[in-house]
Amino acid sequence: MNHKWGLSTVALTLSMAVGLAGCGDKQAVDKQTTAQVPSDLNVTDFPIAKEKLTLNMAAFKPPSGKDLNDYKFFQEIETKTNIHINWNLTPGSSWQEKKNLLFAGGELPDAFYAHGILSEDTDVVKYGSQGILIPLEGYIDTYAPNLKKMLLDNPVYKKQLTAPDGHIYSLPTIDETYSRTKSTMFINKKWLDELKLPMPTTTDELYQTLKAFKDNDLGGNHKKDQIPMSFQQNWNNDLNSLFGAFGRIDRDVHKSGNNHLSVENNKVIYTAVQPEYKAAIQYVNKLISEGLVDQESFTQDTKVFNAKTAKGIVGVAFDWNPANQDYVSLPPLKGPAGQKQVWAEYPAGILLRGSFAITNVNKHPEATIRWIDNMYDPTNSMQLNKGVIGGQSLKERSDGKYETVNLPQGANEDDFKQVPPTAYSVWATTKAVGDMTIAAATGKRSKVDIDNVYAPFLVNNAFPKAYFTAEENDQISRYLTDVDAYVSKMYAKWMMSGGIDKEWDDYVKKLNEMGLDKMMKIYQTVYDRYQTTK
Repeated sequence: MNHKWGLSTVALTLSMAVGLAGCGDKQAVDKQTTAQVPSDLNVTDFPIAKEKLTLNMAAFKPPSGKDLNDYKFFQEIETKTNIHINWNLTPGSSWQEKKNLLFAGGELPDAFYAHGILSEDTDVVKYGSQGILIPLEGYIDTYAPNLKKMLLDNPVYKKQLTAPDGHIYSLPTIDETYSRTKSTMFINKKWLDELKLPMPTTTDELYQTLKAFKDNDLGGNHKKDQIPMSFQQNWNNDLNSLFGAFGRIDRDVHKSGNNHLSVENNKVIYTAVQPEYKAAIQYVNKLISEGLVDQESFTQDTKVFNAKTAKGIVGVAFDWNPANQDYVSLPPLKGPAGQKQVWAEYPAGILLRGSFAITNVNKHPEATIRWIDNMYDPTNSMQLNKGVIGGQSLKERSDGKYETVNLPQGANEDDFKQVPPTAYSVWATTKAVGDMTIAAATGKRSKVDIDNVYAPFLVNNAFPKAYFTAEENDQISRYLTDVDAYVSKMYAKWMMSGGIDKEWDDYVKKLNEMGLDKMMKIYQTVYDRYQTTK
């Protein structure tokens, strides 16, 4: 079919884009907002396209191997919008290479679509500033009521999505119902009861409890094979937030490795050179040197770690939420000098910012932004997370809410929900979505239960989700590669073998020689700019 997307005689005025326009060069946005409405576009009603329209989108190939159009949800979206998506699907393992080829001169899609399909650190600002990704704020203001409302209701989202030049080049996945904690502490209640021990409340009491776990024959197998404490080196199982007991939380926000950043009184702090960090490492080294910490903590993978908690052979575990219900939440501890109980908070909201972007080859950006805005509709976002309405996984109640149904044993989740896994789509699970759904009872501890225990102690002093210029990114990467590798190396060395007192001054000196001071000046510049973004 020959699709005619001509222009109507009614022009849109510049004033329609004032609300979300950035503070940078407005030429591209002005062009959006003074352009005439395509004659085959319904600006507010459905279908979006008066005549059938096809868009090409790059996305991740689901584990099922299905085309996204094979899912009932996307079939219904096509019927509603009159827009057919030609999906160019790539397995996640091959995506980086494929993405590089596309941006290096390959055949660009009309849009990129999937949870975090573009890198926040390297793709969005780089290709936006080059004009490959187009500014979206004018289109949002005119054609995307769901997105516009979210940005107006949550000014921090707009700050997080705005590039240094004032434009919005990509859209996020959002989960306002997501856990406010990552790794937290769990203690083996069965062991506490067996030894008639109270719940530890301080770091000194935790030390005594771990010693008791080590020195007794727990489990009755006549072997002292139990593991007093275990963790992993990732943000769902690490012990960084324990450092707060010594006066300053050490946290991981954006990276898979520790970035050691916090903000205090509008100043960006590198925690890995602070005395509180040193004191925390000395404490953990004491535990390790006395055999109170799993020697595999720095090397084990999640499968090995989970197997240990599943067997109940760990006394204290740093974890997301152990399946073994013998473990109960251990609240944050007071420090050796009476430091108050604190733990790192990760505020719910934007998960990944590079989940949707429109390229400069797209001839129908107005229809495209309307199409993605429909995904942010609360009902559609709910379905992308919980399953299609009227299917097996989501049941409508008489009060207008929807009750989720637990996946039956042996059932295929794709077939059960009739949507792909959440990493393969774009959505916003807002508080409104949370209010629409009622979770099926499991009889087991939920992450919400854990958050409720930790809520009184949570501290949000993280470096914000702020974009860097391409030059700032290059500079940060140059310094961070050496700094992060050295800090991680010494972190593990000192915990395992000690020696931090003797080597501390040389360690700090070497970091500054590697460019730590210069790196922190860049972080401060980025933070200050973020604070002034409107």
